[in-house]
Amino acid sequence: MRQKLYRRAFAIFCVILVFSQMSQVAANYHREQQRMMEEELAKEKSKLTLWYTDDKLNAYLVEAAGEFEKQHQVEITLQLVTAVDYIEHINTASISDLGGPDLFVTSSELLEKARLSGLAVENDSFTQKELEESFPQKALDAATCGGKLMAYPFYFETCFLLYNKGYTDKAPETIDEILTYADNFEGSSATERVESIFKWNVADIFFNFFFVANYVNLGGPTGDNKAEVQLSAEEIIQCLEYYQSLNAFFAIDADEVTTDDVLQEFIDGKIVYTIAKTDAIARLDAAIAEGLVYQVPAEETEGEGEAEGESTEETASEEVQPEEQPADNGYFYGIAQVPDLTEELHTKGLSVTNSVAVNAYSRERELAKEFARYLTYDKVDSLYSMANKMPVKIGVGYANDEMQLLIAQYEDSVEVPKITDLSNYWIEMEIVFSNIWRGNDVRTEIEAVNQAVQAQLQTQE
Repeated sequence: MRQKLYRRAFAIFCVILVFSQMSQVAANYHREQQRMMEEELAKEKSKLTLWYTDDKLNAYLVEAAGEFEKQHQVEITLQLVTAVDYIEHINTASISDLGGPDLFVTSSELLEKARLSGLAVENDSFTQKELEESFPQKALDAATCGGKLMAYPFYFETCFLLYNKGYTDKAPETIDEILTYADNFEGSSATERVESIFKWNVADIFFNFFFVANYVNLGGPTGDNKAEVQLSAEEIIQCLEYYQSLNAFFAIDADEVTTDDVLQEFIDGKIVYTIAKTDAIARLDAAIAEGLVYQVPAEETEGEGEAEGESTEETASEEVQPEEQPADNGYFYGIAQVPDLTEELHTKGLSVTNSVAVNAYSRERELAKEFARYLTYDKVDSLYSMANKMPVKIGVGYANDEMQLLIAQYEDSVEVPKITDLSNYWIEMEIVFSNIWRGNDVRTEIEAVNQAVQAQLQTQE
């Protein structure tokens, strides 16, 4: 009897043990299945794709994406694509089964096209106070179209004046003053390398447009208002006549000149003054680091410009006398805003602002907005050191303090407009500048391009 009880108890124990093990296996299996499902869901919900067209951004974007991935458990794909038909490709991809980018880097001139294509959502990631304290109004205008802030201002390009401190410590206020400098320039052993007092790429509209920029209106403050387009004025004629007159002084060959060659000649000490674009600074600093800059012998520059028999006091009155003298910061080059033409004819630089736009087709809009803010605000202090791009954010520091002048130049610049119908204007104006440089009649040239562009604007209304 007792043995039967033992056997029955043992059988019950075995059954309980088997069921317990089966329950544990089932629980473990359930937990594993749940974990796998959560991982799959996380993968589906946490993916972002960014498109961009400039490979100089590679290192910055890779580092920023890696940091953001860790902070938000996100998987970010960075895709470098062609700039040709950029918005069209984004649109095509966005409406396809594969889907397009969640956010993309775009220049201000393409932003209106992106908005009208339904490819951009409003930037609502900043408070009004943050916007006012962190970004110049120029940058906010560049990212605004249709009356709304449609992107996240990122970085800018503009043109400015460069001068060789080995030959002059003067930052002229007008080109007239450069002409005076040229008239008084005397060759010496210290200046034997100089081939041009003033030289720039007269074949590139980006470097030429400052001559007329102060007197054109390219769509109002935000560059998207067709009612505010003014392309001809008497001052524009006067500025272009002044531009044409410079050919007699500096004789730059428009068929041969290139931006790269001009910058190299500046590095080699062959040019005193030039008009440069923002990206030139990185090349100059690289040349300094590599020891490739021609150094003007310091002991031979003290008496520069002093004719035989003249006193220092007599020649001082002939020199350029700007209101402020830039401090010597150890760099061979000086930075200044583009000079006016004369005391009466004023100038403005041309600028392009690049922004990050969030795609309206994105399934992860809010996450994409967070990443856009991270790229253009939280992380952007390292943009210049990693990509040689100048962020529009206020307060970013640089090793060369004079680079802050570029921010001032940007704030006082004319932004490339967003109006699609003005896209041909740049091609037409580049031809106009070329023709005028070669001697064509100024008024005839400017009136022809104005009539062509105005006709196009009216046709599209």
